Amino acid sequence: MNREDLLRDAINLIYEAVIDASLWPLALVRLADAIGVAQIGLCAFDHRTQRFDALAPRLDPEHVASYQDYWAFRDPIWPRMAAQPAGELIVLNSLIPPEDYKVTAVYNEWFHPAKVGLGMIGANLGAGNHFFTTIFAANEADEVQLTGPQALAFKSALPHFANAARVHRLLRLQDLDRETAPERLEGLGFGVLLVDGAGKVVFANTWARGLLTPGSGLTVRGGYLFSTDRGAALHRLIATCVPKSPLPEGPGGSIALRRGRRRPLRITVTPLLARAPSPSSPGSACICRSQ
Repeated sequence: MNREDLLRDAINLIYEAVIDASLWPLALVRLADAIGVAQIGLCAFDHRTQRFDALAPRLDPEHVASYQDYWAFRDPIWPRMAAQPAGELIVLNSLIPPEDYKVTAVYNEWFHPAKVGLGMIGANLGAGNHFFTTIFAANEADEVQLTGPQALAFKSALPHFANAARVHRLLRLQDLDRETAPERLEGLGFGVLLVDGAGKVVFANTWARGLLTPGSGLTVRGGYLFSTDRGAALHRLIATCVPKSPLPEGPGGSIALRRGRRRPLRITVTPLLARAPSPSSPGSACICRSQ
C-alpha cells in the first residue's frame, strides 16, 4: 500500500481503539508505518495525581516502564511541552537545544540507549489546567529530522487522534454496545447520542435529551438528528463514520454550534463499530459539551 492508504488504514484503526483500548498499540504502529518513522508514542500527564502514562509499542516494555515511573519526572521536555497549545506541531529542538539536551541524564541514560532520536516531532492532543496528552514521532538517528512528507502525514492524523483520545477519555468504555451503553452513559456529565449512518437517533442519555429543545443547537425530527448549522456539517461528519466511507479526510470530527448568547455547543462525532452490525446499530456517537 502507498502512504495514503496506510494513513487511511491507521486512522480507521484509531477510531476502533476508541471502543477497544487493546487496539491503541496497533493503531500507533500503523501510524508509524504510514509516516515512515522508527518510533512513535502517546503520553499523558496528570499534574493533580502526578501520574504519567506512556504507550510506545516499538520500545522495550522495560524502557517504557522506567521512563513512565522515573525519567518522565526528570525530563526537561515536559514542562515546556505542557505550555504548548493543542494541535500545534512542535519539534524537539524548539523546546530545548540539542546540545543542551545531550548533557542531561535522561538523554544519556534513557533516550540514547533506547535509540529514540532527537529528530522528534510532537503535538499536544489536548491540554488543560491539570492534564495534557501528547503524541510524538521520531527517527532513530539524532541528526535526522522528519521529512516534509513525514511531517505532513503526522499532521493529517492529529485531529483524528485528538478526537479519539478525547472521546476515549470521556467514555472510558471498552465494551460499548446497545445492551450496555444506556446503563453506562446515563450517569455522564455530558451529552451522548448514538446515531446510525443516516443520523437516526438510536439512543440519547439524559444530558443529551435535555439539549433537544428550541435554541439548543440540536433537534430531533422524525427520529433523525438535526443541527442549526446551515452547512449541514453535523450530517457530513456522521456520514464519514459509515464503514468504507470514501471521503479522504477520514471519519469523525468536531464542530461548534452557536446558541445565541449562550456558550457554543461543541459536538464531537466519532465512529462506533458494532460487534454484530444491524440496520438499527449505531454507526457513530455524538458527544456534546458546552465550550
